[in-house]
Amino acid sequence: MPTQAVQSFDLKLYKILASSKWDSLFVLTLLTFEALLTFTIVRFVPYTEIDWDAYMQEVSMWQEGELDYVNIRGGTGPLVYPAGFLYLYGVLKWFTDGGDDVKTGQYLFCILYLANAATIFFIYTLVGRYLSALKSTSSNPLMQSHTIWSWRVAMVITCLSKRIHSIFVLRLFNDAPCMYLFYTSAYLFAKSKWRVGCVFFSLAVSIKMNVLLFAPGLLLLLLQSSNSIVETIICLAICAGIQLVLGAPFLLTYPISYIRKAFEFDRIFFYEWTVNWKFLSVEMFTSKSMSILLLMLHIAVLSTFAIKWIQSAKKELGGKAIFVGQPLNPTYIIYTLFVSNYIGVAFARTLHYQFYSWYFHSIPFMLWVTKLPIPLKLLTILMVEYAFNVFPATPFSSAILQFGHGIILLALWCTKTPHLLHQGKVHSA
Repeated sequence: MPTQAVQSFDLKLYKILASSKWDSLFVLTLLTFEALLTFTIVRFVPYTEIDWDAYMQEVSMWQEGELDYVNIRGGTGPLVYPAGFLYLYGVLKWFTDGGDDVKTGQYLFCILYLANAATIFFIYTLVGRYLSALKSTSSNPLMQSHTIWSWRVAMVITCLSKRIHSIFVLRLFNDAPCMYLFYTSAYLFAKSKWRVGCVFFSLAVSIKMNVLLFAPGLLLLLLQSSNSIVETIICLAICAGIQLVLGAPFLLTYPISYIRKAFEFDRIFFYEWTVNWKFLSVEMFTSKSMSILLLMLHIAVLSTFAIKWIQSAKKELGGKAIFVGQPLNPTYIIYTLFVSNYIGVAFARTLHYQFYSWYFHSIPFMLWVTKLPIPLKLLTILMVEYAFNVFPATPFSSAILQFGHGIILLALWCTKTPHLLHQGKVHSA
């Protein structure tokens, strides 16, 4: 077959496989790969005990009637998670014969991992399809196909983290179910299902409060998507109401203890476990001034980005930035949530290894919306992945991580904010 004919056939196949009717097969292929990989990991890689026993001890104390959060503790210290954590791990304790059958717990987390992966794929597919549809007027007939395949590559990258697989199926950290619930809420938000999304968002917060890093972005989105302040208040009431219902047994008995421990904002972290600040001295890491500096930087950078987003909306809508009352661009919704969280991560007081799950799946997304060259995008992902796979962390690995964080943050700042409003008709994931 002549070379020109082969090239023509390849291009035709490239375009055909980029069609939306192949999205489901592509996602199914990735999920099959992930299923084989995760179950193989559980089968052949030894489980490492870190927090599971402590979780079971904390659940047991609660089940025995203890409602004072100050007194609920496990082998690693006092309970520092909201009530949803106790309910979830209470169920897991039942499924795992009182917590003794860890292998069953690992297989349950394999299922959780696959559900989380599927949700991530749905988000990326939704955004990829939306951005592809916007390329329909491009002079390059392959531009739409390029966009789809680019986002499919990003989806593949979300499958390749050694540390993330470990967090889910070898450690059984509560970060895993927490982030699954959040990504479910993010997908619902992207589909303009704000009230249902708030239910899942609040459930995620009830397992671990790190999800509150997404809250500034969510608040802005609620204000922008609503017709009036009333709808925003309803959504916020849903979030608050779920917290009150889940926490009721503790709030009605020992409210101060519950609020102080379940949402322990002044928690003290240990230098030995930090992944992001090992190039600092112990004195600097534990100093109050360092904590205050990082908090101020977090607030300042987040505020700067928020101003940028609001100014972009005003420019697009002729002066109006909130209470738009129209469907928002799904890319903008996911972008706002992910960047809001990422800024908190970049200026975090510390990052432990399991905290990688807070933002790993958002890294390809954030880099893909920037104009960075592909080699630099991939290098940045490798830098972050490298840092989280060095154990124990070293000054060099922490420096590499912070350098990678800086690249992402600077690239996001230099990137134009996605359009606020949904534009045109696109295929849904």
